[in-house]
Amino acid sequence: MDKLDNDDMMSLDIHHIFPEDWCKKRGIKPAVFNSIVNKTPISYKANRKIGGAAPSAYLAKLQAEKLVALDAAAMDALLETHQVPAQFLRADDFEGFYAARKANLLALVEQAMGKAPLAHADASSDSEGAAEEAFAAAEAAEA
Repeated sequence: MDKLDNDDMMSLDIHHIFPEDWCKKRGIKPAVFNSIVNKTPISYKANRKIGGAAPSAYLAKLQAEKLVALDAAAMDALLETHQVPAQFLRADDFEGFYAARKANLLALVEQAMGKAPLAHADASSDSEGAAEEAFAAAEAAEA
């Protein structure tokens, strides 16, 4: 393997967990799908393999890769290290994913700061309300 190949394997991309193209086709606003809640670091090579596929499709594709070879439980455990709730990816449920991951990320911020972030008050309401509020706020900011 030459240096260029090795660099490509080790390079990181910032990945849209629910791909941009998938979100656009479903009318999800850019302010929502481009938020940090929908992004995570991933290898350059893996990101290129994912493309614009639905999460349920790209998870199956990645798991079948010879170099990955993970069963569903191992892949779910890996996703959890990124605070990504796998059940919502496997169901292609963006709203459920967004609400759950936002809560997970806010909990990490709270733990690091030793106090609740200001936005935590909004996330403490029911998960459906929190997701709806997040979408409404993002749409208002985009207008």
